[in-house]
Amino acid sequence: MTGSKTKSTRRAFFVSGGAVVGAGVATAVGASALTADKPLPMEEQLKQLRVRLAGLEDREAIRELHLAFTTLVEERSYDAAAELFDDHAQVQLSGANAAGKSEIRQLFADQYHSAYRQRSSQQRDEVKLAENHLSATATFHVEVELCTALQGDCTAAQMARLQGNVADRRWEHGRFDASYIKTQGQWKVASLSYRAA
Repeated sequence: MTGSKTKSTRRAFFVSGGAVVGAGVATAVGASALTADKPLPMEEQLKQLRVRLAGLEDREAIRELHLAFTTLVEERSYDAAAELFDDHAQVQLSGANAAGKSEIRQLFADQYHSAYRQRSSQQRDEVKLAENHLSATATFHVEVELCTALQGDCTAAQMARLQGNVADRRWEHGRFDASYIKTQGQWKVASLSYRAA
């Protein structure tokens, strides 16, 4: 071997060897970071995955419950909307309060909030589960169509109300702050409050 060939061969060895050593050290460091704590047994890993999956399913169920609520209110299906609430639920909408399903049903009918729509421009809504997965809280940002019912008991006013006519109609931005409880495997609204933005 010539001197230049030896240098290039040694250089090649140290360069490639250094890369291999560097990769080995990085792998060892990464592995030690992962195994700093004892590795979890397979059953514990499966348990944690099940808990995570259940959490994702619960959050999705709550979002679907909220979507069902907004859809039913917009369709003026107030009986069905009230059934989404727990028997002892509390509702506060623009200064009006109700407790229990019958009062909530009446509040929707009288208050005439005729539409709640998700705000696409708003930050992502948030659902937080309790550790026991039996209760949760959420914030949903919405656009709200506020309608004031026609007043009076004359036949013309009654007919106009039946046809969906209102005295005043306007849109505003706001948010729902809600809490939920899970009973018999099903999520229900425990409290719901609306605040204008």
